[in-house]
Amino acid sequence: MVRREPQFTFVSKGGKPVRLALEKNITQFLDSKRRAKRSEKTIKAYKQTLDQFHKWYQSGNHVAITTEILRHYIDYLTFSKEKWDDHPTNPTGTVGLAPKSVNNTIKFLRIFFNYMVDERIISYSPAAALQYQKVEKDTFAVFTDEEVVKLLAAPNRRVYTGLRDYCMMLVLCDTGVRLSELTGIRVCDIDFRLRHIAIMPETSKSGALRIVPISPLTCKELEKLIAFMNVEPTDYLWLTQFGERYLGNTFAKMLKIYAKRANIVGPRVSPHTFRHYFAVKFLRGGGDIMALVRIMGHISIEMTQTYVRYTGTVLSEQHDKASPVTQLLDKGNEKKRGKQKFK
Repeated sequence: MVRREPQFTFVSKGGKPVRLALEKNITQFLDSKRRAKRSEKTIKAYKQTLDQFHKWYQSGNHVAITTEILRHYIDYLTFSKEKWDDHPTNPTGTVGLAPKSVNNTIKFLRIFFNYMVDERIISYSPAAALQYQKVEKDTFAVFTDEEVVKLLAAPNRRVYTGLRDYCMMLVLCDTGVRLSELTGIRVCDIDFRLRHIAIMPETSKSGALRIVPISPLTCKELEKLIAFMNVEPTDYLWLTQFGERYLGNTFAKMLKIYAKRANIVGPRVSPHTFRHYFAVKFLRGGGDIMALVRIMGHISIEMTQTYVRYTGTVLSEQHDKASPVTQLLDKGNEKKRGKQKFK
């Protein structure tokens, strides 16, 4: 049998070290995600993760990538990396990333190397054997009502910046929007007649338009804020005292200042903790879980069900109201609730 020369030769072949021009291949990968119409936020997350790996890889003078080298990188993230050491203003000094952050890195590395396989640049993915770390489920802090009242009272609402921060906290409490969605709101996105805010596709995490209702009080305070400002309908809603866009990182830092002022030492005071607070309060108040899915912009109900465990004994109260046995047979409570029959 005459052996023919293969028409295509892989750069690497199963199990052998993978040699890549990382900088070039990362750019190629990111371009493919842009063509696939992935959101800028997603592409930024890919880039940040891959650039960090590239920097670590270069610092170790490695000449090829193996599964074992990737495991060393995961060990570095888990036990040695200083949290936010690549951020110009927010290094924390905390060593070792949380399992959730490490798992995001593993996920992105898998996606990257799978793309390299699909493009026939390599024959196998050295990230395929990486194992995800165990993450404690449903572990997040929730504000108490008293803590939220104290935070809302912390800004000086007699000045523009204090009124602005107060209104931002109100919107977070009332809608549970993400920080990027909050800071992306423009004046024209608010419908004061119908009392809702449009979260536009370019700021929404899902990339889809989302309508979130707001309460009469929030509506009133937003009207007061806009009357305080000299803005056009297309301007961003949240501005600095110099008329520039008010950025999320700056607002997050201000929340920590308000937390110290209010003497709050329990849960982490951050925009995302307000999101948790909204979800739990919505369910405790009898809100429908499917409505919560839509308001929060979750892709699936599974993401929203995380909050159900935080409703505590309220579930039994909801069951008392909705129980078919109570409705049909417990005649003693008819005066309280009225007769209910199937139609």
